[in-house]
Amino acid sequence: MSGSNFKGEEFSDPVESVLPGGRGRGAQEGAERSGLRTAPSAAAPGAGRSAGHDRQGRDDRYLLLWGKSEEKAGGTANPLLSHLLDTAAVAEQLWDTYLAPATQRMLDHTATGGVAGSGRAFFSWLCGVHDIGKATPAFQRLWPKGAEVVRAAGLRWNRHVVDSVRWRHDRAGAHLLWRLLPVGGWQDEHIEWVWPLVAGHHGAFPGLYATKPKSRDLVGRAPWPAVQSALLRRFTAQLGFQDLAAVQPENVPSRADQLHLSGLIVMADWIASDEQHFQGVDDFEPVTFDHARERAALAWKSLRLSGGWGQLAVPGPEVFIDRFGHGARPSQTLVMDAARRMEAPGLLVVEAPMGEGKTKAALMAAEILAARFGADGVFVGMPTQATSDPMFSNVRAWTRAIDDDLADRVALLHGKRMFNKEWRELLEGASGDPDARFRIDEYGDCYDEDQYGLTSPAEGCPQPRGPAEWFLGAKRGLLCPFVVGTIDQLLFAATRTKHVMLRMAGLAGKVVVLDEVHAADVYMSQFLREGLRWLGQAGTPVVLLSATLPPAQRRELVDAYLAGASTREEFTADALPEPSGYPSVSAGRATNPRRGPRADSAPFKRDVG
Repeated sequence: MSGSNFKGEEFSDPVESVLPGGRGRGAQEGAERSGLRTAPSAAAPGAGRSAGHDRQGRDDRYLLLWGKSEEKAGGTANPLLSHLLDTAAVAEQLWDTYLAPATQRMLDHTATGGVAGSGRAFFSWLCGVHDIGKATPAFQRLWPKGAEVVRAAGLRWNRHVVDSVRWRHDRAGAHLLWRLLPVGGWQDEHIEWVWPLVAGHHGAFPGLYATKPKSRDLVGRAPWPAVQSALLRRFTAQLGFQDLAAVQPENVPSRADQLHLSGLIVMADWIASDEQHFQGVDDFEPVTFDHARERAALAWKSLRLSGGWGQLAVPGPEVFIDRFGHGARPSQTLVMDAARRMEAPGLLVVEAPMGEGKTKAALMAAEILAARFGADGVFVGMPTQATSDPMFSNVRAWTRAIDDDLADRVALLHGKRMFNKEWRELLEGASGDPDARFRIDEYGDCYDEDQYGLTSPAEGCPQPRGPAEWFLGAKRGLLCPFVVGTIDQLLFAATRTKHVMLRMAGLAGKVVVLDEVHAADVYMSQFLREGLRWLGQAGTPVVLLSATLPPAQRRELVDAYLAGASTREEFTADALPEPSGYPSVSAGRATNPRRGPRADSAPFKRDVG
């Protein structure tokens, strides 16, 4: 790996030339200075091994690197390896109880080409490795007490340079991956899509040039490279991989799937950074993946986190009366039939007059599409706050008819939701003002390390009946499995705003229903089309509702979705006929279920009559 220092001078930094171990004091001596007890497997060398190496001969001073300071980890510092493992363990919880079946299949396809369940370990590794950039002087110097321990172990740096030049750990992580993964056997095509997920886990994706250090002192001179390599390999081994080469995925996911994964990484990081459930450890011995799994399971249960309905059975025609108490009209039957005929996730455009029952038809279509294509929830976007409130009640009634427990997982998402009586009643038992509790002090906006997560409810407080309070935090609303809100929640997902990946993570894996799309003006329509491109590429089923649409607007919306589904910049649905009657249903889909570069479209039109 090559780069340049702050003077523009070139330097080389090959990992191959760095022998594990290096010079300087090892973890055992550093641990004694910091008060940590050493683990026999890591820092109590057996016969024939020198202090400062683990059983595999790797420099074990990675154990002294801190990930969370005492102030941010409940009074006891959390080692960096511990935080990486905690985040990986949270990712397993996400896989087991939160990720949509469609997302799991996407990860299986990415990891091994489609072997069921194979994406779980890869997803865990991908989430855990996000903070590898903290294994650099640029980060380790931020907490004076931790920096003293690290320097005492022989991991030194030029203070004049490191203290005067800022280099964020998210960008440092991207740099380390570019240096370490090729040595581990990774191909460039996979590093090229993985490094932005690490570099962007604090909300914004930098360019590759921005990840390069201005001085080699920021990333660390010998023995730092050996320690960084040892940390990555130890973390990888803890997750059950034989080596780094075994982690390398088989396929490159689409850009929409990459953005989705980026949001899930942020989610896992925020949960694992909650000091109430992931306090620091003062002993090397529990820094294992098994211990991290125990912590993650307890945290998950305490936070009441869960996904949506899981894998649904495809509802038959008779289910409509079970959901709504009456039979379906012909127009509603047509919408459901269209959803059943789709061979791959796609777009439905339903045009019918007010009072025809478009909302119920759309909810049933969403249930059918979710069952067929593995979506685990819905987002219903409305044009105004006033129309969102009654839709919130409708969606809760519908989900209650599916499963009694689902109604309490529906979130209302707009700026004045606390004026909604039904929403307030759901939150009874929450400690304090739920909308004011979860403020995120975003790292990257300030120079120092800062806090994530939330403050847990006090002991003995009654639990609210609504969605898990974690979902009520800033920027997390769309992550709730069932969401009713204003359409701007989707429009923002098409903008280059900070933490846009969280919005994508909240929309992908759901069925998206948008009502009254004819009300979108020229400005909104531009963002709506862009949002549909992303949803099409992500394979997210979408149902659009309108009283009527001008032919040009209908075609633009279908074109935008299919452009994404076929991974093209532009697409024209020439085969989409104009409706010959009213009401009508239009549908477009990608014929290739994997939504690869060879995908094409097969739109069709059926009229009610």
